[in-house]
Amino acid sequence: MSDEDAPSMRRGILHPDGIKATKDLAAGLVHEINNILGVIIGNAHLAKKNASDPAASEKYLIEVRHAAEEGRELMRDLAAFASDNPRETRVLSLNDLVTSAVSDLEVAVTLDLSSRNPVVRLDLWLAQDALGRLIQFMASTKTVASIRLATRVVGTAAVLTIEDDGATPTDRDLQTIFTPFAKIDRRPNAKLGLAKMADLAFRSDGFVTAGVCEPHGLRIVVTLPVADSAASDDGPGVSLPQKGM
Repeated sequence: MSDEDAPSMRRGILHPDGIKATKDLAAGLVHEINNILGVIIGNAHLAKKNASDPAASEKYLIEVRHAAEEGRELMRDLAAFASDNPRETRVLSLNDLVTSAVSDLEVAVTLDLSSRNPVVRLDLWLAQDALGRLIQFMASTKTVASIRLATRVVGTAAVLTIEDDGATPTDRDLQTIFTPFAKIDRRPNAKLGLAKMADLAFRSDGFVTAGVCEPHGLRIVVTLPVADSAASDDGPGVSLPQKGM
């Protein structure tokens, strides 16, 4: 991608910015942490109240552990999203990442993978997590029966297109879809997953756009620069988990 393209890419990215986004992030974080603490405090109280019943007490303590693990995951996401430190990157096969991300989806999936096997230079853990959460977000709604993913090499860019046949988002939804903790109608809470996808693309000099998939549904397009080592038709692959993210 040329230097002349960079400003327009950054203008096109759906990415939280400025004071309002900071307030939205803080409000969302307070809400999420309060929910987690509520579960921990409530179940800890019930466990103590039922201390004479080991089975009941264990049930409540399991809920405490699950809530604590959710809190740890939230902090990991926030740290990854907020960090300005350069991450260790490697050349990754976009086809491999997509195949791994959809392996556990319950909805019907159509893959249209580029024969060139586009490769991009990304942090493996962050790319797996961000792509997995993005695809799960698009698939996890009752109105979605199928989802389609396609990869393409266009000039010096790798383009990943994800489309579903679910509820069509409104213009307002599209404006806020990558805001941390945003929740749009008929879709689950996205938490930091979508913002992380946008952040991953932004740090890689790429961009993310969202729009309506005709006749209905959501389309998200991730555009990333092709890695220099992808000159040949057979780009290097990376060993990925067999299961989804």
